[in-house]
Amino acid sequence: MPREAGTWSLGALALGALEGGLLGVIVKNQFSGSIEPVMLNFCVALVASAPAYSNLSSFLFAAIASGRDKVMVLCRLMHLIAVCLLFMALPVGGLAGLIVFSFFTIVARMAWAGILTVRAAVWRANYQRRWRGQVTARLVQLSSLIIAAFSALVGFTLDWHEDSFRLTFPVAAAAMFASALVYRGSRVRRHGQLIRNELAERQLGDSRSGFRLTLTVLRNDRDFRDYMASMMVFGSGNLMVIPILVILLNEQFSMVRLAQVLITSSIPLVFLCLFIRPWARLLDRTHIFAYRSVQSWFYVSSILVFLLAAVLGQAWLLWPGSILLGVANAGGHLGWNLGHNDFSNDAWASLYMAIHVTLTGIRGLLAPLLGVAFYQYLASRSPGLAPWALALPLLLSMAGSIWFVRLSRVSAVANERL
Repeated sequence: MPREAGTWSLGALALGALEGGLLGVIVKNQFSGSIEPVMLNFCVALVASAPAYSNLSSFLFAAIASGRDKVMVLCRLMHLIAVCLLFMALPVGGLAGLIVFSFFTIVARMAWAGILTVRAAVWRANYQRRWRGQVTARLVQLSSLIIAAFSALVGFTLDWHEDSFRLTFPVAAAAMFASALVYRGSRVRRHGQLIRNELAERQLGDSRSGFRLTLTVLRNDRDFRDYMASMMVFGSGNLMVIPILVILLNEQFSMVRLAQVLITSSIPLVFLCLFIRPWARLLDRTHIFAYRSVQSWFYVSSILVFLLAAVLGQAWLLWPGSILLGVANAGGHLGWNLGHNDFSNDAWASLYMAIHVTLTGIRGLLAPLLGVAFYQYLASRSPGLAPWALALPLLLSMAGSIWFVRLSRVSAVANERL
């Protein structure tokens, strides 16, 4: 635990620089004027949602890590993130600068998706089910405060000088290099047995592609299939919010960069830290279906408040909306990282996580672009209609929440005490 805490505290500085809301604010403000506005808004969607669609790489990293030393794989991915942050800080402007910044943003977030995939197997091996949620909460709590503070610092320096991120990003890169150095001494319980089990499963599945294995899991595991389907609807709505919000904060409310970063990144992270312990206690004693049937409504509430703020032109409502988003993210973070464990066994944990994060990647690629396209369509009809773009994610998140309630009531597995 001390080594885990040290590792992810240092790594949190790098994640503070890679927060989707912060990256969207940087792109929207840094390249405004040199890039056509509609194209820039779609770039905001691509960069701000990179944490989600980069998960499409999870199958690749699950395959790379299978049968290999988990600690070394994680350390090499940390090195890759650090290198990407250095490239993102290069002093290049215009279209070339946007391409460089966006490309290495995506690569860095893909590497983090790999870390999440591999780390899930490590945490499953090291921490028992009955207190895994609370252990995860403690680690996330510490790192979230650091991410919030560093992203706020970057936002503050952006108001001081628009190119200041070129100085703060190398600091984040150095922290990630240090994180890998600390993690090198970590151990995984029953590591040898875990690797042997993975090799055996891989040999069993050599004749089947990853796609066929995924279809097999989804076909045979009805509860997991229902969970993935409901998450596709629910998660699509949530992933639309931040890109649309970044655009509205800039174009409708004309907020300073620090306020934009606070609303989209820092405040949600602070409240994630404050509320993650209660969510962890709930997750440790309930199945993910029952858990999501409660937690999902906090997302619905936050999007509703954001919609009211935008439609009524009341900027003060953005702050309570940001707080509600943080409370929702606290539960969402735990559910996303640990929910698949309620369906899988040890040998298949990485595959289940890979399926989960890959489907997150699919909706992460499509949903934000669809949300921004809906925003642009409404704005083209009438500028006054643009704030109603938040109604689309609200409806999707509400539909997903209702689905979770139904699953928690009808699924036999959700009614079992774990």
